[in-house]
Amino acid sequence: MKRISKFFKLYLPFSKAGIKGDLTYKAETFMWMFIIFVDAFFIVFLYHAIYRNSPDGLNSVINGFTFNEMVLYMLTSFIFSFVVNGGDTSWNIFVDIQEGTIANTLTKPVSYRLRHLFTYLGRIFLQFFVLILPMFVCVYVIFYGFNLVAFEPLNLLINSLIFFVLLFLAALINDAISYFVGLMTFYTQHMFGINMFRNAVQGFFSGSMLPLAYMGSFGVLCSYTPFAFLNSTPILTLMGKLSSKLALIYVVIAIIWVIVLETINHIVFKHCIKRLTVSGG
Repeated sequence: MKRISKFFKLYLPFSKAGIKGDLTYKAETFMWMFIIFVDAFFIVFLYHAIYRNSPDGLNSVINGFTFNEMVLYMLTSFIFSFVVNGGDTSWNIFVDIQEGTIANTLTKPVSYRLRHLFTYLGRIFLQFFVLILPMFVCVYVIFYGFNLVAFEPLNLLINSLIFFVLLFLAALINDAISYFVGLMTFYTQHMFGINMFRNAVQGFFSGSMLPLAYMGSFGVLCSYTPFAFLNSTPILTLMGKLSSKLALIYVVIAIIWVIVLETINHIVFKHCIKRLTVSGG
């Protein structure tokens, strides 16, 4: 018990620092919100044009989605993007290397990995209660209240509980991927190109650009990759598109991916730290 207490006493200050960082630069969050709503606005109009020109018009069902369900999927996807974009571990590692501050960090009695993880979780904790949860509640109350999408109250409750578990696992997977990308700067000394590649791959395979249901068998295969847990799987669970049994199976798969990714990160870190070079040293 003392070891657990000591562990959290050591790393919770990093979470508090992440929260304070977000509170200090509130304009960045509001600007990101504005960009998300602009993107959502144009995406909704895009799918409105697609469904309107389908054989049954706005009553069409395309790949298992009605027009209202597609709008709900995309809105949920944009809100969920706060989880994926709520931290910047890869950039922080890059700055550590470029400025040489990593040399001081590595001499301290804290895990370099856990330092970044708890900083990221602090930012997500704040954004969850201030932005993510209120927006989810507003969107789903509107769609449920106006009967735009049919929900079974009990199923919605169960799916919501599983969704929040998947949301936490998505945060862990996202930060693990971001940490891995950051470790690549040990070899390249550059971040922009790697980050652009990561965003493109993550956007496509996560289902944020296009629902995986539109990709047929390839989309089914993508649903088992870690990227799917950053968007598609949690959202489909919340919408009731996945059965509770299947959603729980995906929870297990997500946990396995967290373990695999963190194992890979541990191995890569042990290798790349041996070739560390910083400015002036």
